[in-house]
Amino acid sequence: MGLSKTDLTEKFLRTYSKPFTAKEMKKVMNALGISASVEDAEELLYSNPNVLELEGGVFLTRSGAFTGEIFSIVPTAAEAGQGVFVPGDRCMPFVESDRITSTLRFYVNGKKVPSRTGVFDSDDAIDMFMLYGEEYAPQYIAADPANAGLDMVEREFELPNSVRLTGLDLEYLSRKHGYRKGDRILCCVSDWDAGKINMMILHSDETKFDKGEVGEKRLEWFSLLEKKFLESFEAKGPLGSIEEQLVNVFFENRGSLCVPYCGSTEELLLRHSKKIAFQQYGVETRIWKKGEDVPAFGTWNNTLIDSNQELKSSGSFAEYALESVPDFAYDQLVLNFLYEKKSGLISYVSDFICRGDFLLDDDAQKRLAMKLKERYSILKKEYNWFADQILGAVRKRALELYGNIAALVRKIDFSGDSVLNFPSQEVVVLAQLHSHALRMIETVASDPSAEESAEALLLSIDGMEWNFEDISGILEDALAKEKRSQFKVIKGIGSADKFGSRGVKSPR
Repeated sequence: MGLSKTDLTEKFLRTYSKPFTAKEMKKVMNALGISASVEDAEELLYSNPNVLELEGGVFLTRSGAFTGEIFSIVPTAAEAGQGVFVPGDRCMPFVESDRITSTLRFYVNGKKVPSRTGVFDSDDAIDMFMLYGEEYAPQYIAADPANAGLDMVEREFELPNSVRLTGLDLEYLSRKHGYRKGDRILCCVSDWDAGKINMMILHSDETKFDKGEVGEKRLEWFSLLEKKFLESFEAKGPLGSIEEQLVNVFFENRGSLCVPYCGSTEELLLRHSKKIAFQQYGVETRIWKKGEDVPAFGTWNNTLIDSNQELKSSGSFAEYALESVPDFAYDQLVLNFLYEKKSGLISYVSDFICRGDFLLDDDAQKRLAMKLKERYSILKKEYNWFADQILGAVRKRALELYGNIAALVRKIDFSGDSVLNFPSQEVVVLAQLHSHALRMIETVASDPSAEESAEALLLSIDGMEWNFEDISGILEDALAKEKRSQFKVIKGIGSADKFGSRGVKSPR
């Protein structure tokens, strides 16, 4: 059976190695039989995690960015003791981030290195996946086929004291290629789409690789990587994930970082850097200045703050609220309406969005009705209430949580004079929860395995609800304080007119 048009498009974005424009992407899509405009192509490229945006409207796939680039890894003492080298996070950002690392294939002189499984202390295992973020490391560990019998939902996402991990057979590398404890493995990706990596052993006792001029160059390399991280912090901020931070630093500086005498990010963070480290950022982890809180705002997002101010001055709260809900979430609202056997779709969705904070005017009601009418007629024909009992329960809770989070986001975005006036770490957590809740709804909408993961999804919702409860009161108090500050005492007029409005665009 051949690949679908969508699969062929995705294959292009996983394998094409040269820079291209949205106009050229449109031609590719059209040639595959997909009706698409330049704007459609741009939307696809901006939303695809395997595509990088360069300057001047040019794009490059992750495959084109990192295939053939050099990086290195030194197996730990725990790995050497087990005779197993676990790739973990140490091929990041050169390989696909969503790939289970046990499926990566390594080759020496064209021959595939056999795999082997080892048993590791859970703390050591988490260290091997820290670049995914400590909060996500257990999920990557549990995804290793060697842990197929590990029920993370039953354990409430807590790892046991020890876990099994699949890696490369170091005894094979010792027999065939003279590997010894302390040796460095030099790597480069040969096929990004297939997860193929070429490697060679750099023996630690060979002067040309470990001492003298090359040793000094490697120390200079660590200093350079640290410097480039610090420059990235100033220009780009914490970005969306540690992976994005790594992509930014290594891609922008691949000419000076992807060299034969390179070290690794892991070594920099654990042994060499006195200036950067893993730092907590809301409910996530980032690489940042050691001992400093990761700031929510800086030069990197001033434009976003300014655009928020423009939005508040040019549009109504109702318009903002309607536009802030993505189309796939509207579809899930329709399905939840059918699941709960409600009546009055427009009223139901309007109440969900408004949350008692404002009312939709006639024009907004008409736009909402037009948006929902066609989707309702399509979804209703295909909907099976009996088959929706598992995912329906997940969808209902995910939408309720998203609705509460989105309502608070809108109030802060639209009602506050500036988001800078709110507690920064709580704002960070709120933004992260908003993103996570939307991702959860998107998973329910489009992931074929969502029903199998229903218990895990519900457990994740529990955690997000607890996090939201922790911050919502603090932000609501700050919001009330912000609203009070938008009124001032007017001297010289009667007490009945004591307070004057300062043009507040409050939802109430």
